[in-house]
Amino acid sequence: MLELPQEFTPEFLARLEQLRIKTRREYSGLGKGAHLSPRRGSSLEFNDYRHYSLGDDFRFIDWGLYGRTDKLYIKLFKEEEDLLTYIFIDASASMGLPAADRKFELAVATALALAYVALSSGDRVMIRVLAGSGAAGSPGMMLGRHRIVDLARNLSQVRPAGQLDLPHALANQLRSIRRAGKVFLISDYLMAPKSVTGGLGLFTAADMDVTAIQVLGGKELDGADLNGDTELVDAESGETIRLSIGSREREQHRQTMLRLSREIRTFCLHRGLHYVLYVTGANFHDFFMRAVTDFGLVR
Repeated sequence: MLELPQEFTPEFLARLEQLRIKTRREYSGLGKGAHLSPRRGSSLEFNDYRHYSLGDDFRFIDWGLYGRTDKLYIKLFKEEEDLLTYIFIDASASMGLPAADRKFELAVATALALAYVALSSGDRVMIRVLAGSGAAGSPGMMLGRHRIVDLARNLSQVRPAGQLDLPHALANQLRSIRRAGKVFLISDYLMAPKSVTGGLGLFTAADMDVTAIQVLGGKELDGADLNGDTELVDAESGETIRLSIGSREREQHRQTMLRLSREIRTFCLHRGLHYVLYVTGANFHDFFMRAVTDFGLVR
C-alpha cells in the first residue's frame, strides 16, 4: 500500500482492523452488515411480536407465549446492515499553517484511519473535502478495504487553500446525502464560534451521529514562533495586524486557544456529540489508539 501516508505501517493497519464504529442509535444501511438496523430482519436480536398469519415460518412461533395466551405469535428480529460513514475534512488555508505542524497531513491521516476502520468492517465510506484545491475525496460511497488506496490517492492531491464558510459548505453537502449515518468532521475550527456550532448543528438536525475532531498544531498552540514585533496575516482573509509579542502574550494566546477548544468540547457534550482534540507533535499512532472511545469506536 505505497499510496498510503507514512503513518500507515502494517502493524497500525492490523490494529485498525480490530476496531469498528459504534453509533449511539440504529441506522438503515444499503446492504448486509454488522450493525443493527431499525428495519426488521433475521438477526439474533429480538425486536417484537406480531400475530401469526398463514404462510409465516412456524420456526419463529413463540410456543411459550402460545402456552400462556392460547394465541400464535411470531417473533420478529432486527436486520443487520452496513453503516454509512461520512468523513468531512476542512482544507481551508489555515489547515496548512504553520507548515511545520503538518495539520492537514495529519487530518488526512486521521480521516484515512477512520475510513479504514469502516471499510474493514464492511461499512460504506464517503470522504468530502471542504475548501482547498485539488481532488475532492470520493465521488460517492466506497465499499471494501482495498478502496482505501483510492481515497488516499485522491486526498494526496488536495492542498489547503481559501476560506471556509462551514455552515454553508455543510448545508450544500447535506443536500446530496439521502440517508443518515456516522459523521466525522475534521477541522482546526479556527473560525467564529457560531460557525462551528451552526455547522455541527446541521448534522444533529439531520439525525447524524457526530464526532468533531479538532486538529491544532503544537507550534500554533504555543505560539513558539511568535516573538517581538510581529505582523500577523490571516491565512484565509488576508487581513494583517501588527503586534509586539512576548512571553505574556504567548501565554494569553495559548489560553485563548485552549478556551475555544473547551467551548467546542462543551457544546459537543451538551448535544450528545463526540469530541476529540489532536495537538500535532504527539505520536499519531499513540494519539489514535488512545482516542478510540472518544472517536466513537470499539474494539
